[in-house]
This record gives sequence, structure tokens and C-alpha cells, in this order.
Amino acid sequence: MKDKTAKWLSSGIIISIVIMIVGFMLWTNLSPIPGEDSLSPRELRNVQKEMAIHFPLGRLLLNIGFISFSLTLLALVIRQLTSFIKKK
Repeated sequence: MKDKTAKWLSSGIIISIVIMIVGFMLWTNLSPIPGEDSLSPRELRNVQKEMAIHFPLGRLLLNIGFISFSLTLLALVIRQLTSFIKKK
């Protein structure tokens, strides 16, 4: 990764991973829910929404992080393939 573009793309991947981790921490409920077996899936989701730190922001960050990670990784792979093909 001698060129600047590959370095920027690699740092973009790292930033995307950090965004996904922060989004997951905001989105999820890290404490156990008592009586989880007796709740329906809809009730369980509502309890998780109530107990999460900031459910909508976490979901947004998780989605943005995943999309940016996918696009950045795709761009990095294409960049590496084009540089590999040009060397031949």
C-alpha cells in the first residue's frame, strides 16, 4: 500500500468498523432481561428498545458503518486488483 489512495481506503475501513462498534453499543441491550423466554418476539423487541442507550441512533450508525465498510472494502479490492493488473 504505497500510494495514498490505498492508505485512505484502509483508514476508511478502520473508521467504518469503529462506527459499527459504537452503533452496536448504542443499539443493543447489554443487561440481561428477566423472563426472556416468556416474552413474544414483539414484546422482546420493545423491551430492548426501551433498555437500549439510544436505539434509533445506534441503528443508524450500525447501518451507515456497514454500508461505508462494504463500499470502502469494495473500492480497496478494486484498487488493488487494478494495480496488480497494471504491474503485469
